[in-house]
Amino acid sequence: MTQKSEYMEAFFGVELNQKFEDIIAELKNTEDDLKELSKQIGLLETNMATEDKTTLIKECRAVAYENAQNIKDCRTFLEFYLKSDKTSTHIILERDAYMKIYQVFKWDGSDVRDLKRWIKELREICDKIGLNIRDLLNFKKLTAQPVPEELVKFPVYALDKQGYCLTGPAFDMVMHIDEVREKMAENNSS
Repeated sequence: MTQKSEYMEAFFGVELNQKFEDIIAELKNTEDDLKELSKQIGLLETNMATEDKTTLIKECRAVAYENAQNIKDCRTFLEFYLKSDKTSTHIILERDAYMKIYQVFKWDGSDVRDLKRWIKELREICDKIGLNIRDLLNFKKLTAQPVPEELVKFPVYALDKQGYCLTGPAFDMVMHIDEVREKMAENNSS
């Protein structure tokens, strides 16, 4: 792998949109942990043995510190990437769109359902930022096996190693090559 390719893999290796969702989930987990911590602290008011109270206090302090670190990590990430403006969010989504495009063009041809899922994810990102997915995808540039010319007219956009094709007006249908040929024959005979 060339150095440029390694750089691209590293650059596009993190999907920021997903990372934001993960951060929100992490904050929810921290919230739940803090509620549980509050219950544990409430136990200190009971007639607990001194040794048990000491152990519980140490555990509560450790949990409180760990949650403070989680909150700091989330805050640092959000401060860096969000900056509370729409421009940053738009730029992040554009970056995620280009990451998906890179993923699509590096598809290995093993399973067209992977390609279909990535294109669906790309479409969702494009819808958020007003890009037209058709302007971004050129299926002739896929690194996987080329689609035979007679199938391109159906249209078939991609073909995997098992003979399944990506088709449909929104690149969202999967059909076996035999089904595509049957449909083409039906269309030609009508």
